[in-house]
Amino acid sequence: MTRIVLDRLHKAFATQAAPVLAGLSLDVHPGELVALLGPSGSGKSTVLKIIAGIEQPDSGDVRFGAQSLLHVPPHQRGAVLMFQKAYLFPFLNVADNIGFGLKLRGASKQQMRSEVGRMLELVEMPGIERKFPGQLSGGQQQRVALARALVVEPHVLLLDEPLSSLDTAIRHTLQETIRRIQRELGITTLLVTHDLQEAIAMSDRTALLLDGMIEAIDRPETLFQRPPTQTAARFMGISTFVTGRVEGAQLLAPWGALQVAGDGEPSHAATFAIRPEHLRLLDASAPNAVPGALQDVAYNGEFTLYHVAIGADDVRIKAYQTVPQPPVGALVYVQFPPEHLFEVLV
Repeated sequence: MTRIVLDRLHKAFATQAAPVLAGLSLDVHPGELVALLGPSGSGKSTVLKIIAGIEQPDSGDVRFGAQSLLHVPPHQRGAVLMFQKAYLFPFLNVADNIGFGLKLRGASKQQMRSEVGRMLELVEMPGIERKFPGQLSGGQQQRVALARALVVEPHVLLLDEPLSSLDTAIRHTLQETIRRIQRELGITTLLVTHDLQEAIAMSDRTALLLDGMIEAIDRPETLFQRPPTQTAARFMGISTFVTGRVEGAQLLAPWGALQVAGDGEPSHAATFAIRPEHLRLLDASAPNAVPGALQDVAYNGEFTLYHVAIGADDVRIKAYQTVPQPPVGALVYVQFPPEHLFEVLV
């Protein structure tokens, strides 16, 4: 298994005012799947192209283990890059598409036939060797593309939003398939995506790429529940922040004093965050609850989203269970459970 080390990568393009990568560093452990999450245009695909050798960094280094790849030709790096589209050869059948890399390496017909069969079993599509890409659905084509990438036994698998063009149900099924295969083979994998759900569902760790650098990296559940910075928190869907001064186990804020989880830390200015699903909407006063006016209610199937005005702030509450339905404009109370309030860097 291979370790990927990205060391202070810089990359700028003449057509863009700001560099796309500005000192990016990342360490992907052997056999790990790391999701590189970020908005469109944040440089995610550029990272994969640099690793694959399609692009060269302006400065910095790319290493597999201790070996620098900067002067290693792309075809000798042992990395395969799978794109958003399958890019199968339309004039070749499935067997010939999957076996194309083996043929370039001089594999025998018997070896190619055996390996193609093994790969089709792996991607759960046995017996379609003679079909052509035009006879396959989008999801099936991506499975074939995955088989083609894996048949050459790469050291590193690079996935550039390979599921973004597929329907939701098919995308979720393929997420599970790719994750199963990655674990089974133990191949070091870097997945690029702008989809938060996809990143946290598939990865061992999720790295958030913003402004050309890694803003935060952690296990997906930790990064989702307690992101370390306010910027990362906003990307994770958090919009409620309370700024004040911590005194003991209290946050003295403009809304009043809120209990926070703490063990008597020294007094200091701080900003706390809380996920919208951890806030509670009440119709009466309660500990750690702040009064506000209900501004809007939106039913979204899985949850109901409430907008409550507390002073000049819009606080959003996600309720996954039925709560009392006060009319818009009514006085309500928003409760901040202390165990769910966490401090973030600003």
